[in-house]
Amino acid sequence: MKIRNSTLDLIALTSSLICGIHCATIPIILTSTTFGSIHFLANPIIEKAFIGLGFVLVLASLWPSYYKVHGIRSPLRFAILGFLFIGLGRLQLTETWEIANTIIGALLVSLAHYHNWKILRYRVNHKH
Repeated sequence: MKIRNSTLDLIALTSSLICGIHCATIPIILTSTTFGSIHFLANPIIEKAFIGLGFVLVLASLWPSYYKVHGIRSPLRFAILGFLFIGLGRLQLTETWEIANTIIGALLVSLAHYHNWKILRYRVNHKH
């Protein structure tokens, strides 16, 4: 069964938004004493898994769309810029630095998938 690129974009868009929400809320949740037992969510393995999943979805969705369907580079550029911000956040200079760069990066990756999805929808609806 072949999954269409627009479906992958929706899955990737959702995972990128979840990543942004995760990165924005975990520091707040962990500082609350009642949620101290969910410290496992700040685990670097979980963070790396989200980043890896996002990268796989970028490769599985954006590249084939660019190469086979529309040839528009802007979704790839947004994704690359997003992963650069996520990488900058991994430098962990300060907690604010990490949170801000990771959220910006996740939003840029989400924007890449959203933009790609809109381009694909336009191409399908305006095919001659």
